[in-house]
Amino acid sequence: MVRPRKSRAPTPHNVHVTTSKGREYASHQRGRGTPSAGPRTKLPWPPYQPNGDPEPSFWEAYRKLEAAPVVQGPADKTFAALVQAYLASPEFNEKAEATKSEYRRYALQIEAMWGDLRVDRLTAAHVLAWRDATRKTPAATNYRIRVLSLLISWSIPRGYRCDNPCEHVKSLRLGDGWAPWSWEAIEHFRDHAVPPMWWIAAIALYTGQRQSDVFKMTWSTVSGGMIEVVQQKSGRRRLTVWVPIHRELRIILDAMPRTSVMMVTNTRGRHWTKGGFNSSWSDQMDCLDLLGGEMEGLVFHGLRKSAVCFLLEAGCSTAEVSSVTGQSLQMVEHYARLMDRRSLAAAAMLKWENASLLNSEVG
Repeated sequence: MVRPRKSRAPTPHNVHVTTSKGREYASHQRGRGTPSAGPRTKLPWPPYQPNGDPEPSFWEAYRKLEAAPVVQGPADKTFAALVQAYLASPEFNEKAEATKSEYRRYALQIEAMWGDLRVDRLTAAHVLAWRDATRKTPAATNYRIRVLSLLISWSIPRGYRCDNPCEHVKSLRLGDGWAPWSWEAIEHFRDHAVPPMWWIAAIALYTGQRQSDVFKMTWSTVSGGMIEVVQQKSGRRRLTVWVPIHRELRIILDAMPRTSVMMVTNTRGRHWTKGGFNSSWSDQMDCLDLLGGEMEGLVFHGLRKSAVCFLLEAGCSTAEVSSVTGQSLQMVEHYARLMDRRSLAAAAMLKWENASLLNSEVG
């Protein structure tokens, strides 16, 4: 039996390959990583069959993309021109890598939305309509408008327009903050993320700890089926919690390499820096966008909220949840009240439906 092999031939021009969970994914993009980057299109992969023959589906799609006419540079004073100019500017390039990654991501979304529109034609009504259309993810929506406002402010002294319409649009109320991850989103991340990213996410999920506390965990803190976590609370106050190891987390920890005293490390076996991790996390989420899944608006901190929700749904008391996550009883009770309201609302609607059905049968 001939086993499939990964192609070792040079990657074709304008093709970018990403590896996730041992599987390769490819996309075509002209000028990737430059201000004049073209659209990104997913490609079938690999380009060669196991016996070395060319794979027709790949080469047919690749030739069509290469033969497509090159889109000329954006018209003057449009959002496409503004985004490209800003991403090539000193003001953008002097920012931290994590910030650049997030700004670039949202700036390209703005370019996709309004690329052909002249910047001076954008009104507050446009921004308001965009905000309201994406209100289901308020934190992400507010961030997009923040980046839009930054772009327009940068454009004013450069002659694109004279005012900033974003100043007339209020941010959405975040309510309960960043959304918790659904189990479907967690499974999608588990199945497609590279192992080191999944390990970090899993530790955060199954312990209910902050990103900063996960990064401080060492193998020596694992003892007696528990992980000892010394949390840095607001100010200088510290709190120690002992988190029992969930059986799923035990499987993950047993499979993780132990190349350092730290539980999680970067690809060089060193302690993660905040900027380095945020940049890698952003790249991972961009990769997952290519693979589908409901990941829009989800952030790392949402895993901590997911842990609280899953514990409460399992029947844990607020005191029990607080002892695991280290959050105050008031915070956990706040989450519990929100969940209770959803359950009560569902129960109330079910009673109404049953009453309506009964009345119709009697009538």
